[in-house]
Amino acid sequence: MGLKGVFVKTVIGVDLGGTNIVAAVVNEKGKVLGKDKRKTMAPLGAVGVMNRIADSVRAASQASGLSWASHLAVGIGSPGPLNPKKGLIIYTPNLNWKNVRIVDFLQKNLHKKVVLENDANLAALGESWIGAGQGEKYVLCLTLGTGVGGGLILDGKIYEGAWGVSNHIGHIVVDPRGPRAPYGNSGILEQYCSATGIIRMATEAGLKPPAGQPLEAYSFQKMAEAGNKKALGVYQVAGKMLGVGLTTAIHLLNPGIVIFSGGVAGAGDLLMKPMRKELKTRCFQSHLKGLKFRMAKLGDNMGVVGAARLAWQSLPKH
Repeated sequence: MGLKGVFVKTVIGVDLGGTNIVAAVVNEKGKVLGKDKRKTMAPLGAVGVMNRIADSVRAASQASGLSWASHLAVGIGSPGPLNPKKGLIIYTPNLNWKNVRIVDFLQKNLHKKVVLENDANLAALGESWIGAGQGEKYVLCLTLGTGVGGGLILDGKIYEGAWGVSNHIGHIVVDPRGPRAPYGNSGILEQYCSATGIIRMATEAGLKPPAGQPLEAYSFQKMAEAGNKKALGVYQVAGKMLGVGLTTAIHLLNPGIVIFSGGVAGAGDLLMKPMRKELKTRCFQSHLKGLKFRMAKLGDNMGVVGAARLAWQSLPKH
């Protein structure tokens, strides 16, 4: 790579998911210099998966062609809830982890500084650094995936709240009489605007994916795009509820830009048109005027770039 004999300062960002682990070597400008992706293999348990994370970090380093000494810190993005200050993953349903001290484990294994943050917060941090929110001071990012995650960036830094568990926008109640969530609350945003929410509503409407297609939100999205009235109705409800939830967030936070990421956000106008209609009805004009709405730009690198940005910010003068 033309870097032999040159000391390049980098960090390593890690995106921990229920299906995949992704690690990437990232420089100070956000450029990915080496990357590794492997299956999480959750049945191995916390120690087994954390060893896989360490292996992935080393593999990304090797792929970059840089010396191990060039990596100054490691940032980890994980589903939560978690406590970033204690380096503790409190609970992750998709991994079935409880009270896992991931930072201590990896620091001993890698002999590098390790920092931890919620994956949705890091998606927002990455987009505000070199993505759709670049140059913006007040960035709200919604990740519409299997669930609904949120991240709030203020002046380039994550707003964590008193105990590091803020920004769970998917748990805003949009209909108190709505379906009960697995977490105990009823009618939360995640029950409508996530992939699981889309599948639930489509199934309740009597819809089935076309023959040969999997039971997933994207199958119903394609049906809606083809003009299926019931599928269109599902996305109409999802978009409306997104508008209801965002009204609360916008009135409370007054962001300058809202960024959408995740597979469900790929539905585009199927969601955005009813969302905008609802916002126009519910939101103060003072809050909507000048507010930007954009799709995320970083794609598959969003998580690792955000984790790398967190690692850079943990170092002196960053």
